[in-house]
Parts: sequence; C-alpha cells; structure tokens
Amino acid sequence: MIAFLRGTVANVETDAVALDVHGVGYKVNVTAACAAGLSGLGEQEVFLHTHMIVREDDMQLYGFFSTDEINVFLLLLGVNGVGPRAALAVLSHLTPRGLARAVTLEDISALTKVPGVGKKIAQRIVLELKDKFKKLGVKLTETLPQQGEAAAAGVLDDALAGLLALGYGAGEAREAVHRARESTLDKTAGVAELVKLALRFLDKTK
Repeated sequence: MIAFLRGTVANVETDAVALDVHGVGYKVNVTAACAAGLSGLGEQEVFLHTHMIVREDDMQLYGFFSTDEINVFLLLLGVNGVGPRAALAVLSHLTPRGLARAVTLEDISALTKVPGVGKKIAQRIVLELKDKFKKLGVKLTETLPQQGEAAAAGVLDDALAGLLALGYGAGEAREAVHRARESTLDKTAGVAELVKLALRFLDKTK
C-alpha cells in the first residue's frame, strides 16, 4: 500500500497527475482543485496523501492534499453504490467541510449537483455518513449556512485548501480566493476555475 508520494509534477490532466518520484512516474487520480493547483508548477516538489485500490484487472492511485480529504474519500467508499470515481467527483465539488455541512443539513440539492450523483445516492450519503462525520471530527464553520449554501461554501473551501497545500499563507490564499470569486461574472464558478484565477492574483503580487 502506498500511503503518500512526494515528488515533482511531470504532467497534469483534468482529473489526474503524473508525479516523478526519483525517476519513477506515478499516475495519481485527483480532484479538479488538486489538478488545477498542480498545473504549471514545473519542478516544484509536492506531497500527496494517497490511497491505492487494487482489483483483478486494474490498480489505481488516488491522491489528496489533506488528511481530511483522504479520510472522507474512504468514508464515501463505504457508502453503498459509491465507487472511487464517484467519491472523487464528490470531493471535486465539495470539500470535506462542505460535504459535512451538506450532510448535516441534509442538503440533497448540493449533492445532486455532483455529476453522476442522483437523488437516491445523495440520500444514501446523508443517511450513512451523518453519524460518521461526527466521529471523524471534520469541523464545520461556527455558524452553519442555510440549506442550499453548502455547495458554494464548499467550492471556496476547496480552492483555499488547494492554495494552502501549494505553500501559500492562509491570509494571502484567502484573499486571492475571494478576489477570484468577486472577479468572475459566473458566481457558480467551480473549484478549478477559482484556483486558476487566484493563482493569477498571487503571481501579480510577487
């Protein structure tokens, strides 16, 4: 089992990255925010928590910036009907904190916005993870948003998490994410777009 990888980014796709670890290339399936954050890093060293899934005819690695992300990924895999691709899709649209809010508020609409997640699967996620999130200890914000706001809050959180994992300070990362959100006309912009815009703002401040 490969628990983590530390290496340089050799190639980035929309949902996967190739990490060069001492001359060995590992293809790792990642969230949209992770892929966007790793794009264009060149020779900069990065660290990913990983989980390997081995089947008779296939072997796949899934990578994450934070321990919360990989822990929630494993929780999602335990939900009946949720496979690794669906779990990764959920974490591409909602951070662990955003998902915890959606589950706590039983915000089915936030979950059904994830490609491939229908109402039945969304209801199953809420039913099976509500108590598990409490045990896992994924922190919510002090004041829970109203139902329907969880997805938007999750996008901001995911973009912020991506910048923090790339080594940016909390203050500058938070400011860049909010400037990115304010600068786009589409207020429903996804995580990958916000990360790219935020990185542009950060590059200008160097």
